[in-house]
Amino acid sequence: MRLLCAILIALTLHCPVEVFAAPPTTATPARATDPPTIERLLLARRWDEAHTRITEALRSNRNDTVLLYNDACALAQLGKCDLAADQLVACVKAGFRDFTQIEMDPDLEPLRTHPTYTAILEAAESVPKARRDSSVRTPAALETFKRKHADQYRYEHDAARGLWYATTLSESSHARMKLMIDQLADHLASAYFGEMPRQEVLIAVLRESDASQYLATEAVRGMYEHEPRRLVTRDTGGSLQHEFVHLMHYAFMERSGQRHPIWMQEGIASLYEDYDRDAHGSFTFRPNMRHNFARKQVQSGTAQSWRRLLSMRASEFMDDAERLYPQVRSIFEFLAREKKVDAFFSAYILTYDTDPTGAAALERVFQEPLNKIEQRWRKWVLARGAVDDTVQRGDAALGVQTEDTGDGARIVRFTKDSAAEAAGLRTNDVIIAVAEEPIRSLIELQMACAKLHVGSAIAVRYRRGTTDGVVQVTPKVLR
Repeated sequence: MRLLCAILIALTLHCPVEVFAAPPTTATPARATDPPTIERLLLARRWDEAHTRITEALRSNRNDTVLLYNDACALAQLGKCDLAADQLVACVKAGFRDFTQIEMDPDLEPLRTHPTYTAILEAAESVPKARRDSSVRTPAALETFKRKHADQYRYEHDAARGLWYATTLSESSHARMKLMIDQLADHLASAYFGEMPRQEVLIAVLRESDASQYLATEAVRGMYEHEPRRLVTRDTGGSLQHEFVHLMHYAFMERSGQRHPIWMQEGIASLYEDYDRDAHGSFTFRPNMRHNFARKQVQSGTAQSWRRLLSMRASEFMDDAERLYPQVRSIFEFLAREKKVDAFFSAYILTYDTDPTGAAALERVFQEPLNKIEQRWRKWVLARGAVDDTVQRGDAALGVQTEDTGDGARIVRFTKDSAAEAAGLRTNDVIIAVAEEPIRSLIELQMACAKLHVGSAIAVRYRRGTTDGVVQVTPKVLR
């Protein structure tokens, strides 16, 4: 109670200020011999070094809220929770008032059960909400979307994460989508980006009849636009996952003052198109159709050299997107198999000023010249073989023809002697999972069916009206 009263007094005596855990860097370029700034060390998650530097800086400015807040984060991540809590109290007493940041910041996760942390949030309830949440703005894109589509969509606000959803999904599909976003957001914040965007964002899962208003062609599955804070997608699968990584990445670049190269932005976003997540929250990335394209390029000698790829401007990259997207996903999948994605991202933050292409960061992580790393990647691509991504005559098949629904694949007709029809599925049923793999688009259904075996029964989950169900289907030969 004494601690709570002390914090309440502090809240009363000080005016609100805004502070970022990782404030933008100055425009002055760093030299190769310059030590990393505190901000760079924090972004790279080098907590010990950051704490040491912050301690030195606090000697000349004991009430700097930025330094105090960042020190609390560093100490929390180092497991020194009592010291972290003390710094957080000092930060509040010095005038820090972004309690939403304190509540949501993943770097403070080790403090969640600490009594001082709890007391701070309890005391924050006495501060008017307008003062506590002054940094949060509803996206203009939301009002524009509502005016254009009126009540044709269902709108839901996730205030904790600063996300607005606009969908026409069923309740069960909407819930699955939100769970996926929650899990992905937590992972991305912890692994790379530190926190959710500080401004709210609209995520709209479009009806197919509306998609042409936002997406240039039918081949474009989704898009994130940072200025209006708007993410639009045709499906809740790989395209939503891809664009959500962009959402998190752009916010990070804005906070850090770094503009990461296009190969890196698209490579890491493409990596998250296909993954498995285990019960412990660990992510394992699966090869998708892009792997086969990348492998053919390596085989034919047409794959872009890494030195050239890493220095490409965005316009150059997009002019050759069909060829380059598979390659940059393959590079990040290679980094993931080497367990070096996190290390690369941290190294990149530290070397950004001297080499924004990422080449120096790759060489630092692998301790090899870039051309040697590229050679390892090319051998790895060829050695892993092609991925089966088609269902042809003679292959195992469910025996259905389907169309996209945004959250699955709707059965429009059955083939002759259909295994799915024999198992009890009907026209207009929406397939949402095959053999425990989620199906949220025709592409995902195709990839899942390419793994089937004739005569080996698998579970197929489906939605019929508003009810979900499951049947056992024994695939038959496609004729």
